[in-house]
Amino acid sequence: MIHVVTLQSATWNDVPWKFEAGTPNAVGAIGYGAAIDYLTKLGMGNVIRHEQTLVAYALKKLRRIKGVTIYGTLNARKKGGIIAFNVDGIHPHDLATLLDREGVAIRSGHHCAQPLMQKLGVKATGRMSFSVYTTKQDIDQCIAAIEKAKRVMET
Repeated sequence: MIHVVTLQSATWNDVPWKFEAGTPNAVGAIGYGAAIDYLTKLGMGNVIRHEQTLVAYALKKLRRIKGVTIYGTLNARKKGGIIAFNVDGIHPHDLATLLDREGVAIRSGHHCAQPLMQKLGVKATGRMSFSVYTTKQDIDQCIAAIEKAKRVMET
């Protein structure tokens, strides 16, 4: 990052080195390579089909719960492996906490998309994410936890 440093001044290095502070992330690069090998072995077509199957299954289950708002298309073939949603009367952060107590992890917040949240008229959403290791049983556990959270918050 630095070309020359004295007690009185500093001179930045040339690009690209001036933007590379510290030791390069060699471990991250090796992990990234292993992840690519793993996904290649599975076949990306298989990964996409698995995610679409799970998204379709989760959308069907979520739509049956009264008071759930799903954001984005309801067409699983046009979605990635995520579903953003809210449950009436439960702040997404509270929902994430209640689901965590049931062994279910979701993301809650504005997901680094505050302009989108403003356009949707919400402060935050919950977000389910799916990948190659996610099962329909995981989704069933999440749905049961959402239903339990609704009962808890209604009392």
